[in-house]
Amino acid sequence: MTNLTETASFSRKSFIWVLRLVGVIIILILLISLGRVLKNTIFPPKPLPATVAFGKLPKPDLTEGIKPSAGITYKIETISGQLPTLPNTAKVFAIVANESSFGALERTRTIVSKLGFTQEPQKISGNIYKFQNTKEGGTITIDISSNNFILEGDYFNNPEIISTRPRSLEDAVDLAKDFFSNFDLVWEEFPKDRIQTSTLRLDAGQLTETPSLSSANLVRVNFQRASLDGLNIISPQEDRPPAQALVSERKVVEAELSKLSTAHNEFATYPLKGTAKAFEQITSGQGALNKRPTGANIPIRSVDLCYLETKNYQSYLQPVYAFKSDDGLIVYVAAVDDFWITAD
Repeated sequence: MTNLTETASFSRKSFIWVLRLVGVIIILILLISLGRVLKNTIFPPKPLPATVAFGKLPKPDLTEGIKPSAGITYKIETISGQLPTLPNTAKVFAIVANESSFGALERTRTIVSKLGFTQEPQKISGNIYKFQNTKEGGTITIDISSNNFILEGDYFNNPEIISTRPRSLEDAVDLAKDFFSNFDLVWEEFPKDRIQTSTLRLDAGQLTETPSLSSANLVRVNFQRASLDGLNIISPQEDRPPAQALVSERKVVEAELSKLSTAHNEFATYPLKGTAKAFEQITSGQGALNKRPTGANIPIRSVDLCYLETKNYQSYLQPVYAFKSDDGLIVYVAAVDDFWITAD
């Protein structure tokens, strides 16, 4: 019969062999992963073939951006001193046109009444209605088909706002998120790491930025889009993202929601014009800026492919080349090859 000593010895040897086997498996997994990384680095995967399934695309509307003045010049000052080589194809996504459904107005009434807008609305046009808050002042103008809205408040001379201070940036973000949740915002589309805040002070009826929370009356909270297909989504102007709110100590006093409904499963792949052609176009004034530059000479530090989400409806979410400079300044231009863009 096997004695206890032999049994213990066998168990120890078995345990050691199991550990060795696990170690070998882990090493193999790491080697396979490293091999894939090296393979993709040395032999990058071929770009998606162009399907151009939507046919020719409408020209992207860049008018919501800032038109560069005639005297602006651009200089390539990337690390390499050259424009980068980016993928030669990218996806174009369809945008869903929101249509008003039966009962949309009643659902909107229910939503805005919780926020104090209990008066009978005024129809502005189509699916656009304006509600008033007669108790606290302010209006909310809302598209009942998409839930996009503009909230305007009368807060400049409100003693409650002037005499109070926001408790913290985190608290302001939470108040803004609670407010937007009334309008069924999908937070996966506006992730935490894409939230931006700035502190503002009311001075003689004017809003001015202040670096200190202790001297602020309000916090502006900007919600930027999550990336799509590996590309960032930018807005025509840096300070006008799809969702933004101005928050006091206790509530949201001003807000805007202007998101487009992107059909993530309805897309086509298109050839791109390339960074060299795009740079020629921005130097000839065909691009747009996301903010006003401080000078006439703009250095280009890097170039990325991004998607441009406008406030006005467009049929497709199209890629743009984002030529990035200093202090968040971007000049952008359409990326899809001009052959596949309809003439004006």
